[in-house]
Amino acid sequence: MPSVLCYNESMLRSQSAQPSQGPAAASRPRVIAFLLASATALLTVAPTLQDALWPLAWVALVPLFLALRDASPRRALLLGWWAETLMYWVGFYWLIGTMVRFGFIAVPLSILFFAVIGLGNGMRLGLFVWWLRWTERSANPWWVRLVLPACTYVAFDYLFPRVFPWYLGFLQFPGLPFIQIADVVGVHGVTFMLVVCSTMAVAWVPHPAQPERAVRRLMSLGCACLLLLQGGYGLWRMQQLIAAMQQASPLRVALIQPNIGMYEKQGSSDREAQLDLQFGLSARTLDQHPDLIIWPESMYPFGVPEQLQQLPWPALLEPQNVYWLIGALTFAGKGSARQVFNSALLLDPDGRILGRYDKQHLLAFGEYIPLQHYLPFLRHISPTIGNLTPGPGGIVTLPNGVGLGPLICYEDIVPNLARQAVRQGAQVLVNLTNDVWFGATRAPYQHRALAAFRAVENRVYLVRVTNTGLTSIIDALGREPAALPIFQSDALVYTIQPLRQSSLYTHFGDWFAQLCSVIALLLPLGQRLRRHTRA
Repeated sequence: MPSVLCYNESMLRSQSAQPSQGPAAASRPRVIAFLLASATALLTVAPTLQDALWPLAWVALVPLFLALRDASPRRALLLGWWAETLMYWVGFYWLIGTMVRFGFIAVPLSILFFAVIGLGNGMRLGLFVWWLRWTERSANPWWVRLVLPACTYVAFDYLFPRVFPWYLGFLQFPGLPFIQIADVVGVHGVTFMLVVCSTMAVAWVPHPAQPERAVRRLMSLGCACLLLLQGGYGLWRMQQLIAAMQQASPLRVALIQPNIGMYEKQGSSDREAQLDLQFGLSARTLDQHPDLIIWPESMYPFGVPEQLQQLPWPALLEPQNVYWLIGALTFAGKGSARQVFNSALLLDPDGRILGRYDKQHLLAFGEYIPLQHYLPFLRHISPTIGNLTPGPGGIVTLPNGVGLGPLICYEDIVPNLARQAVRQGAQVLVNLTNDVWFGATRAPYQHRALAAFRAVENRVYLVRVTNTGLTSIIDALGREPAALPIFQSDALVYTIQPLRQSSLYTHFGDWFAQLCSVIALLLPLGQRLRRHTRA
């Protein structure tokens, strides 16, 4: 009898203990899924913090895809949302400092803005995995399982609005053979391949819903074929372009990095000293016989009236047949009708203005305030926000016929602007920028990696001239043969070879991303429609 009582008492204790253990056991898969999503964020952001970690991007999505295997579409949305939000918060940490130090926005408000921007950007990956889980409810052949996730990822990359166009493919900037396909399919094609590899890797991780061995083998074979095409094309195209550059006529450029602080630049009493500094750096390059001297964005410290035909330009140490491309603020009109432009001016050796480009793509909450006419209180967010007017675009041309495509500030990370410049005749893309706003952070290096794809997509040189760095030369293969250290006053002289190469991307733009968007939408809908028709 005592043994029975003991048995019953142990059963009662066991049953009473189960409710306390139940919630912990039930929450364990959620915690694991959360950690896996976080791992994807960290694998994605790591190459933006250290270029040498670029291979991690090939498996960056694997943890998130593993977390999705047992997740409902709703939970998948939350996991994807969290993954990209965390990636944004870690990778773009410098934005808080930029708002505080240079936007004069209070620290709590800057943190709030930063958090909201991260949450908004995170919705892109959340919507991607939600759609992916919804489409996976259908039985798909192996090739659909392999490419549909990649097509869907590219579709959301292409269609989702963002202030800074950031794509997974940009992480491959150091992997030269793998980015050469960008002259056909753009950076979206590189992103596509990264997602394909993560999809294939997940298929081999054991799980009840794991594809059959034959399906996994076909997926691996398809992935291997795509990788061989990508790498093979890259190696062939690099050899072809190296030969073309060796035969092209040279253009010697001098890039001036004055390293003028933001507060110094805004001080009216220092303008003559800033001008003298830049002329001094320019004069130091004359013994290397440059054809073109380039100053960064808005580094000419005086406003230039639209009707002015010649700047007061000093004679340098000796007569030089050297031309100038300088950043300046130009203006037209008076009073309430006054318009201010962020411009690039092409000057002859005597300072006569031969051509002008006005920035087209203004930075929201930096150079203008969206909806300020309807929400006037937004003007009081920060006293440093400008009120500039967008320009019409175009290029400027040197007397020797070489077309220059100016891209001011972050215009060099907008693919369509560079493509249109090359279509209009630009043989060299020139980015004039002032990255002093970012401080001593990873932001200048991230900007450089984003911009480098413009050179590969259009098969032209990209010359980046910045106030505080990173001033560099990027050739038509995406290589960086010369650069200046950041926050150092210096000049860089380098000989480039302007090319007249034609690329499919220049002519047709983001056709691949548009095709992926159509596939991502129509293929799942078509399969579901056929299934309902058969039923």
